Amino acid sequence: MHVFAGFESNQYVEMAINDILKYGVYEENIVFVEMENQEKQRVLLDNINYSDGRSFSDSVASLGTIGMLLGVIYGSVVYAGPVATGLLGLVGGGLLGYFLDRRKENKVMVKRMKEINLKILLIIKCHTKEQQEDVIEICSKYFVSYIGKKD
Repeated sequence: MHVFAGFESNQYVEMAINDILKYGVYEENIVFVEMENQEKQRVLLDNINYSDGRSFSDSVASLGTIGMLLGVIYGSVVYAGPVATGLLGLVGGGLLGYFLDRRKENKVMVKRMKEINLKILLIIKCHTKEQQEDVIEICSKYFVSYIGKKD
């Protein structure tokens, strides 16, 4: 039987391990794993082999197309002509799409930083069902973020 406990900070893990050792679980039955964040910086343009589901080019292309269309439609009214205003609308819409995409991505990153971040994983081998329940209770006492058990 195993108990898996995920913690956010080091200070509570040390106290939990001390209580578990005092309870009678041997040190050989406790595995301490420090987790490392592997999230990489996103690339701007998706390729055929990798896509994260949020494409940078979609909003840039769609807003650029809308800007170009409006520039061509209303370009016949201005002196520069429909071609020049269409190109200006394409660039303006593309830049607007780029900045909106960047703003949305920054909000997602801030939200992701606020989420619970698992930093330490404890794996405790228990010999009896009562010992397993007591270990879960000790971990809960020290603010465990995630807990699981395997019989």
